[in-house]
Amino acid sequence: MKGAQMGSSRLKPLTVKEVEKITATRPSTIKHRSLGGVPGFVLVHTPAGHTSYGLIYRAHGARKKLTLGSTRALSLSQARTLAGKFRTEVETGGDPHGDKLEQRRLAEAARRQENERERLVVERMWEKYMQLVGSQLRSRGEKDRVFRKHILPSIQGLCVTEVTKTHALAIVDNLVADDKRPMADKVRQEGAAFFEWLIERDHVEKNVFARIRKPKNAKTIRMRVLADDEVAAIWKASEVEGTWSLWIKLLILTGSRNMEVRGACWSEFDLDARLWTIPAERYKNGHPHSVYLTDEMLDILDRIPRFKDVDLLFPASRNPGNPMSGDQKVKDRIDKRMRESLAKVGKEPENWCVHDFRRTIATGLQRLGFQPYVADQVIGHVGSTRSGAGKHYLHHKYDDERKEALVAWSAHIMELVGERSRPRG
Repeated sequence: MKGAQMGSSRLKPLTVKEVEKITATRPSTIKHRSLGGVPGFVLVHTPAGHTSYGLIYRAHGARKKLTLGSTRALSLSQARTLAGKFRTEVETGGDPHGDKLEQRRLAEAARRQENERERLVVERMWEKYMQLVGSQLRSRGEKDRVFRKHILPSIQGLCVTEVTKTHALAIVDNLVADDKRPMADKVRQEGAAFFEWLIERDHVEKNVFARIRKPKNAKTIRMRVLADDEVAAIWKASEVEGTWSLWIKLLILTGSRNMEVRGACWSEFDLDARLWTIPAERYKNGHPHSVYLTDEMLDILDRIPRFKDVDLLFPASRNPGNPMSGDQKVKDRIDKRMRESLAKVGKEPENWCVHDFRRTIATGLQRLGFQPYVADQVIGHVGSTRSGAGKHYLHHKYDDERKEALVAWSAHIMELVGERSRPRG
């Protein structure tokens, strides 16, 4: 039409009253009624009585419809103004409906990407890893502690795909710089195992902890000695573990090795003589070893259930011919409660294992005034007086000294935990 403005329609613009008249009755099918004023500006009327404004136009050879809004949200004049704006875009090569769809697509893609990122955030993936893999491991508790203390703080909140080699190197290098080489090596191994699992599930493409050199001198002689408050916390934390509590208490009181206690048999005990004799085939140095049974040890033995025709103190429930298993899981549970208890007084203990009780009793006895050779005899170590030629000629086993030492150690432990044993004759 000559002299017509861009976006204008030849049709006379309908008034509000005319629109109300059109919509007074419901159509049998969806109707698009031209409203005039702007080419393609229509009223969409459905059989259900819903009405909305739209703009029909052609772009890229296709007929398209852009919904402007419902008649409840927009007045007729507002809708006509919007229609004119979008019509102008169409006549200058635009595609408002296509743009709207693209914006919606981009928003949906961004939403999916954010959901995927949240799903793959480091903390969430670690929890899933521990559920699927960690539950099968004896070292679950220690593995989780190492990750949360040494790895997570540096990558918390990141998606696993955002963790880089730079992150991994910084975590390991910082521990080496703090002269914590054994922990640096453990962190390297735990990180590599976690990312290997992520690779298996196609969550990441590279193991950022792989090919990081093992810190030199990472292996050191274990020197862990438990402090008095740590021993007391472990003792009390074990109380809810039933028979396992008796196992760990015997380890603390006797200084014996894990399997020496867990594999102990009633036939090895002479309760009248207050003596436990571990046979040579069950003792590390290949010689029998005797342990004087203090009042506290006898109290614990009294609490261990005995089963007919079963010689083991701690038999497996399903196979009583074998010692009970699962000690690491029990230790992890005790460790968790022990740490929670000590955290209340501001202490964060180092990692420990049940073998550390042997070093603890040896050190503790010296602190109580006993000579090192007596401590060696108590835990069955071949000390300086029993090495070399001396071991062939020195056969005195210091029975009285060992008895005195174990009585003193048991009394010390009872004082730490605030318990008192029933005196025996």
